[in-house]
Amino acid sequence: MNEKKGIMLWLSKRKGETVMMGSRSHGLMVQDTVTELDLAMKAMAKGDQVNAMKCIERLIMQEAEADKIEDKLCEDASGGELSVQEREDLIYFIRKMDSIANWAKEGAIHIQLLVETKALVPDYIWIEMGKMASELITAVKHLVKTTENMETSPTETLGNIDAVYDQEKIIDGLYFSCTKQVHLSPMDPRAVMLARELIFAMEMAADTCKACADTIAIILSARRI
Repeated sequence: MNEKKGIMLWLSKRKGETVMMGSRSHGLMVQDTVTELDLAMKAMAKGDQVNAMKCIERLIMQEAEADKIEDKLCEDASGGELSVQEREDLIYFIRKMDSIANWAKEGAIHIQLLVETKALVPDYIWIEMGKMASELITAVKHLVKTTENMETSPTETLGNIDAVYDQEKIIDGLYFSCTKQVHLSPMDPRAVMLARELIFAMEMAADTCKACADTIAIILSARRI
């Protein structure tokens, strides 16, 4: 049996059990971390540092929960029903999905540092960075949908994969425009460095979304062979 197809059949057989439910829970938890990052930046744009820090606190807790789900999913995927290659493919996808939450946390830490060091970032830059986070939420939503209908509707899954690719391109454009604005701004070097790291974290999260979508696309393609 084709190894990629074996993954699909295994997931199908275990629908309603730990892996399928866990995959969806994991994806939604990752989505929540990105949402909190977006809310934190919106709060910073309004000068509401207190609310921004609350968003970051929630994000950190959600990222920890995502890690727990990741560990459980990888443990379940290590069962005897899959070949070594199948197991590697599935675990790769799970860990890549979790990396999105890790990058969201990385971005949140840099917001925290901007607040704690009292580094000033103009409102218009917060707004521009917030656009990246909003587009990232959309990318993650489409990615989560690929895991929900991968078995029942391959055509819809491919549509969501394409949507993830489109979002990654949009975020790439925002990455360059935000970086340019940061360097042209009157911010001090410390603020420039931290803002750039925040922007980079979101760019990496978007790239990771694409890597996850690539994995699903490969599985679907192999299934048709």
